Amino acid sequence: MIHRAYSLSSTTEAFNAECAKLRSIFSRLDYPMSVIDSAIKKFLFLNSSADKAERNNDDSSTVRISLPFKDQVAANAVRKQLRDLSHKIGPTLQPVFVSKKLGQDLTPKEIKPSIVNKQCVVYQFSCDLCDADYVGYTARHLHQRIAEHKNSAIGRHFLEAHGNNNLLRVSQFTVLRKCQSKFDCLVFEMLFIKKLKPNLNIQTDSTP
Repeated sequence: MIHRAYSLSSTTEAFNAECAKLRSIFSRLDYPMSVIDSAIKKFLFLNSSADKAERNNDDSSTVRISLPFKDQVAANAVRKQLRDLSHKIGPTLQPVFVSKKLGQDLTPKEIKPSIVNKQCVVYQFSCDLCDADYVGYTARHLHQRIAEHKNSAIGRHFLEAHGNNNLLRVSQFTVLRKCQSKFDCLVFEMLFIKKLKPNLNIQTDSTP
């Protein structure tokens, strides 16, 4: 890990910062700090001659090439090839390996309002144009059931009372109870229908 930190660091400050992170990680794993410092010092001693030679190079003759970091084997192979090429063409070719950020691969998903992501719930619809309401349940995600209500008693209410069945909105729905199973949904739907007496529930077997 020290070797990888050294390979990825283009400056002494960056390498020191990586070493500080390694000290923190291994100290939390109960490694003695003396062992951690000894490993870092040993690595620095073994690489001091190469590091000094690199630092003594004239910056004007050094060409730094930014490359994506794949793995340590590939990085070592690329470093050797550039070193051999440097001997042939004159200027020193120095690779700077850059790790790919996780955010480059992961596209943020569209965040839906928390209510529509819920499932296995008893819910209430309240029309914001009048006092009509409805109580129902769904074992699926609520946003799926809301979309279906355009063709249910709620959709018919909008068409007959307000002349447009495209007035359905998520803000008109409220979760009354989060349930553990479909049976729980049926029970609590019945209880809420008896309590709230929604005028759009027209099924005669809703409460029995």
